Amino acid sequence: MKQIKVCFLTLIICLSLFSCNENIDDTQGEYKDDLRIVSLVPSITKELQLLGVEDAIVGHTTYCPEDILKNSEIVASATEANVEKITALKPSLVFCSSLTKKRKYDLMKKMDIDVRFMPVPESYEEICDQFIELGEAIGKKDKAKQIIKRENEKVDSLQAIIPDKEKKPSIFIQIGAKPLFAATCSSFMHDYIRFSNGTNIAEGAGVGNISREKVLAEDPDVIFIVTMGVVGEEEKKNWKDYPNLSAAKNNNIFIVNSEKVSSVTPVTFTEVLAEFIELIYGD
Repeated sequence: MKQIKVCFLTLIICLSLFSCNENIDDTQGEYKDDLRIVSLVPSITKELQLLGVEDAIVGHTTYCPEDILKNSEIVASATEANVEKITALKPSLVFCSSLTKKRKYDLMKKMDIDVRFMPVPESYEEICDQFIELGEAIGKKDKAKQIIKRENEKVDSLQAIIPDKEKKPSIFIQIGAKPLFAATCSSFMHDYIRFSNGTNIAEGAGVGNISREKVLAEDPDVIFIVTMGVVGEEEKKNWKDYPNLSAAKNNNIFIVNSEKVSSVTPVTFTEVLAEFIELIYGD
C-alpha cells in the first residue's frame, strides 16, 4: 500500500499547502466595535479566531482554547451553561450546539438573547457551509468565503498526490475505547476517509457502536485511533495483539490528535486530511 517515500510525499504536501496559502483580504465586512460574542462551542471559538474576531469573545467554555482569548471569561462547561453569567455579559450573539441543554437554550431565547444554534456538521461540506453562516452572522462573510476557497484548493491538491486511485484501502477510525465507537458516514470524519480515497468499514452502520469482533472480521488495512495518552497506546497495543489483522501486519495503526480531529474547522480539516494521506501512503 505504501508506495512513495515520506520525504517525497511530505515535500509535495508542503508545496501544495504553501501554494494555496495566499493572503486573505480582510478589508471588507469589519465587525462592529460593540460586538460581544459568547461561544459555547470550542470549534466555533477557533473559527471566530480564523475570522479575526477573537477579541470580541466575552464568554467561553472550559474546553475552548483559552490562549487565544484575552477579553473572555468561562461561562460554561461542555454541557452546562451558566445563563446568569452569560446574561451579565450582555452578549450580542451566543453560539451554541446540541451539547447545550435545551432548557438553557430556551431560557436565553426568552431573555431576548440572540442565540444561534450550530449543529455538529456531518460532512466537510457542512463544515464549510456553517463557517460561511458564521461569517455572515458577524459581518465577515467575504473573509469566510475566501478561507473556504483556499481550503478547497488544498483538498484538491492533497487528493492529486494520492499515488494509485484504483486501490482503495479499507479504513477504521476508532473514537474512544469503552465502548468502542466508529466514525460512520453520518460523521464529518467519514470525509477524512473518503477524501483519502479509502473505504470506511463502518460506512453502512446506522450508529457508531461497533464490536472488536466486527472490526476484526472487516480486517481494515489502516486503523486511526482518535484518542490520546495512555488509552490510545493501550488500544494500539490491543490491535497489534492480532497478528493476522492487516493493519497490524503492515504497521498501519496510528494514534491521531483527538482535539484536532474532533473539534474541527475548515483549516484543521485539511491539516488532518494531509496527515491521513501521508500516514496511509507514505513509506
